[in-house]
Amino acid sequence: MWPFILAACLGGCVILLIARDVWRIRRLPALDSDVVSPVTTRISVIIPARNEERNIARCLDGALDQRYPPREVIVVDDGSTDATPRILREYEARFAGRLRVIRGRPLPPGWVGKCNACLHGAQHADGEWLLFLDADTAPQPTLLGALMAFVEHNQLDVASVFPFNELVTWSERLVLPIFYQFALTAFPLQKNLSVEAPAGAVIANGQCLIVRSSAYWSVGGHAAVKDKVLEDIELAQALRRAGYRVGLATAFGQLRVRMYRGLGEVVQGLGKHAAAGRRASGWRAFWAVLRMSLTLLTPWPLLAVCLAQAIAQPATPYAWLALAVAAWAGLTVLGFWAVRYRRWYALPAWTALLAPVGWLIYLAIVVRGTLQVFFKRGVTWKERVYS
Repeated sequence: MWPFILAACLGGCVILLIARDVWRIRRLPALDSDVVSPVTTRISVIIPARNEERNIARCLDGALDQRYPPREVIVVDDGSTDATPRILREYEARFAGRLRVIRGRPLPPGWVGKCNACLHGAQHADGEWLLFLDADTAPQPTLLGALMAFVEHNQLDVASVFPFNELVTWSERLVLPIFYQFALTAFPLQKNLSVEAPAGAVIANGQCLIVRSSAYWSVGGHAAVKDKVLEDIELAQALRRAGYRVGLATAFGQLRVRMYRGLGEVVQGLGKHAAAGRRASGWRAFWAVLRMSLTLLTPWPLLAVCLAQAIAQPATPYAWLALAVAAWAGLTVLGFWAVRYRRWYALPAWTALLAPVGWLIYLAIVVRGTLQVFFKRGVTWKERVYS
C-alpha cells in the first residue's frame, strides 16, 4: 500500500508545481500596443553591435520606424570584423540626424564587452530615458509607445521585456524554451512583479531594457556591473538596491529576437549564461534544477511503473489510484508545455513531447559551462573569453 501512496504523492507534487508555474506566468503583465503614451519624453536608443551583419539592418529598420519616435538612435560598433561597419555607414548616410554610429572604445581589463559598449553609448546620449537594445532584436513600430505607457502607468524607473523568440533550428526549439522556463523558475517571479521587490528577487532581460537616465547614472551605469556576464540582472538589482522601481512584462507583439543560430551558438551562449547565472541566482538555481527535473523527468517512469503494478495487481485499488494520479501528472506536464510552445514560440503543440529531451540537453550545457569556469578555461562569446 505505502509504495502506491508514495507514488500518488509524487505525482501530486508534480501537478501542484505545474499549477504554481501556470499561476506565476499568468501574472506576468504584457505590453499593450493599443495603449500608447503621448510623445513627451526624450528617449535615446543605444544598440551595442559586434559582428552583427546578419541582424543589424533589421534592428535598425525597427528602431528608426517607431510611432513614438526616439530622440536619437546610437549604435556602438564594438570592434566588428565582418560587414557590420559597412552596413552601419550606409544607414548613417541614409538617416543622418537620426542615427549616430560610434566607434567602440578598447576593452579595459576586467570588463565584459557588452557592458563596455553600453556605457560608451550612454555617455554620448542625452535622452531622459535610455533604451538598450540588442542588435539581434527586431523592434516593431509599437514598441516604444507601449513601453513608455507601461513605464508611466506603473511609475517605474527601469523596465525590461520578454520578446517573441524566433526558433528555427531544432537545437533552438529544443533548448531555448527550456532556458527561459528555467530563468522564470529560478527567480521568484511573483516577488519580481512587485515594485517593492527585494533586490535579490529582481530579474531583467538586457535584450530590451529601458532605464531613466538619472537613475542609470546614479548607480554608475554599466560600470557598476562591468565584469558581469549577466549584466542585465545585476544592473536591475543594483538599481533596486538604490531604491528605484523595476518592472517586467512580455512584449510578444512588439519585439522579436533570434538569439542564436544553430547548436554551436546555443551551446556557447547558454553556457555563458549558466556559468554566470549560478552566482546571480544563488541557491535558487539548485532549487530550479530540482523542480524542473521533477516535473519534466519524473512523470514518465512513474507512469510506466504504476501501469505495470496496476496490471500485475488488478485487484489492488491503491495501484489504480497511483496510476490515475501519475497519468494526471503526465497530462498536466504535457498540457503546460504544449500551451507554452504554441503561445510563446508559435510551435506545434506536439513539440511538448520533446521538452524532457531539451531539459537533458540544457543540463549538459550547464555542466559544460560550469566546468569550463571551474577549470579556469572560461566561456567564449563574440570571440572573447570570460573567466
